[in-house]
Amino acid sequence: MKKSIALAIGATILASVALTLPACNTSGPSGGGAGGKPYVAFISNNSHEFWTIAEKGAKDAAAKFDVQLEFRMPTQGVADQHRIIEDLQSKGVQAIAVSPNDSANQVGYYKSLNKKLPVIAVDNDIPDPDARRCYLGTDNVTAGRAVGKLVKQSLPNGGKFMIFVGRLDSQNAQERRQGVVIELAGGEDKCAAELEKLKKGEYPIKFGKYELLDTRTDLEKQDVCQSKAEDALANIPDLVCLVGLWAYNPPAMLRAAESQKRLGKVVLIGFDENPETLSAVRAGTIAGTVVQDPYNFGYESVKIMAAIVRGDANALKRDDINAQKQIYIRHRIINKDGKPGSMYQDEKVEAVDPFEINLNKLKGK
Repeated sequence: MKKSIALAIGATILASVALTLPACNTSGPSGGGAGGKPYVAFISNNSHEFWTIAEKGAKDAAAKFDVQLEFRMPTQGVADQHRIIEDLQSKGVQAIAVSPNDSANQVGYYKSLNKKLPVIAVDNDIPDPDARRCYLGTDNVTAGRAVGKLVKQSLPNGGKFMIFVGRLDSQNAQERRQGVVIELAGGEDKCAAELEKLKKGEYPIKFGKYELLDTRTDLEKQDVCQSKAEDALANIPDLVCLVGLWAYNPPAMLRAAESQKRLGKVVLIGFDENPETLSAVRAGTIAGTVVQDPYNFGYESVKIMAAIVRGDANALKRDDINAQKQIYIRHRIINKDGKPGSMYQDEKVEAVDPFEINLNKLKGK
């Protein structure tokens, strides 16, 4: 009896001590994967094929660095991303890499989340360094300038053009478009008024020999993009160039040009490595495309998360990280022959055939 009373008193004291001790959270919440592995997740911003390449990189890193990985591709924007994050938190996820939709309006959400567990922003940055441990992806303004160089190479005498992209609440879309304008205007110092008009959606916008008629969005629906491109080509006879800034835009523009019998008469410039885009680059019906490195988006983000969760103090002490905690993975221009045009000799340029061979290896084809 005395022994039972003593045990009960001891248990009560231990419980009281536990309640009064402060919580300790260094890298994220408790949890973890099977066998004590770090448990991390990668959340894309949509379900397009671009992210399947990132998934391959993420899975390769998960195998190499011995972590449990969940890779999720939401289809319903911000609300879907939040739902997935809440589900992962309930399962004890210890770090999250995410390409946030509408990142400008999600700063508070991610600042709060980043206090609970490490957040890595991938592809789309969050405009507050306290909302993520780092950003990993393309320098989208610089990549947009590469798109502008393709336009200049294809249309040295200028002309009217239009930009197509899924949505403008995405920071990467805003920055790529900004880069196009800066390049065509001849530098950021020469287009302050034009960039302000761009933010306000006041079209047309002229800069030098070039005139941007509109930016048309499609809420990530390829058929909507095609319909809007067809409308533009049908109603604007002196429209000489279409620029697509997300992976599915160039194929949609290609079909629109075919249906309006403008293929070969209007310049098409792409972004990313959609197979239809690469085939059209090979055929010469798309002048070129600026590609990212989604494989390393996935690989590097999982590598970083694994190190952070394991408490590695050097996880973000890298030579390639800047003062804003951004890690840029270089873009490339893909064209038919791999030769640098006179307008983009400072760019890394690859021919479409060897590029696609390597890409298919990453996809396991």
